[in-house]
Amino acid sequence: MTPELRQASRLVDNYPDSALTILESLPRESLRGEGAKAEYDFLRARAFYGTYYFLDDASSMALAQAYRYQEKRRHRSGMFALFITAVLATLVLYFRAKKNQTEKLLLLEREENEKMLSTAEDLRSRLSALQSKSKSPIAGLDTLDRLCEQYYIYEGTENLQPKILREVSSIVEGLRSDDKVRRELERSVNDSCENVMKRLRATFPKWKEEDYNLYLFTVAGFSSTTISTLLSQDKPYVYNRLYRLKERLRTAPDVDFFLSWL
Repeated sequence: MTPELRQASRLVDNYPDSALTILESLPRESLRGEGAKAEYDFLRARAFYGTYYFLDDASSMALAQAYRYQEKRRHRSGMFALFITAVLATLVLYFRAKKNQTEKLLLLEREENEKMLSTAEDLRSRLSALQSKSKSPIAGLDTLDRLCEQYYIYEGTENLQPKILREVSSIVEGLRSDDKVRRELERSVNDSCENVMKRLRATFPKWKEEDYNLYLFTVAGFSSTTISTLLSQDKPYVYNRLYRLKERLRTAPDVDFFLSWL
């Protein structure tokens, strides 16, 4: 055994990163004999695993070679077999956990995509109905028509769906946080619903903008899924907030008018 291998062997259990540094600075080709190379492979696999808690492809192949050599020569103690068993068990658990995590992330992504496209369909339907009654054009309606049509034409095409989802997300973000886009929607609701938003703001001038938006989206006919997406809140929050909003509306002189649009 070379001095480098002896030093790495002393360090591998307690300082695997230091052992790995020594071994990686030692060219494997410089070692003489199959036994020395098998020792090098075994030590490098242990050092790599002790440092990173997994084996790269090179270490896995080297470990397999070392294992075959030691099986043939039977010079290694039971520690080698125990190490192999521990590594294999860890790898099985690691890849199983990785697979489960990947499947969970894919499921969440799929659910989020479906929710976003459901929101796009709802927005297209409701905005189209408002547009037919309004004097003002509604931003994003033509784009939503195009996106929803494209999605169902090219459904399953990986290179197109992400682009559609990004555009839908942009429109949703506009309704969520762009004052100009929301004013256009509010103007359309006023045109088609007897200036309900204008009267609401005059009656309750100190409401938070989130309350105005909740009332606006509800009057516009958006579904609870769409509203929760636009407000970045879950459905129970939306239901609870809408219930409290209705209670506050009951204090208005023209309560029946405001409630009639909900």
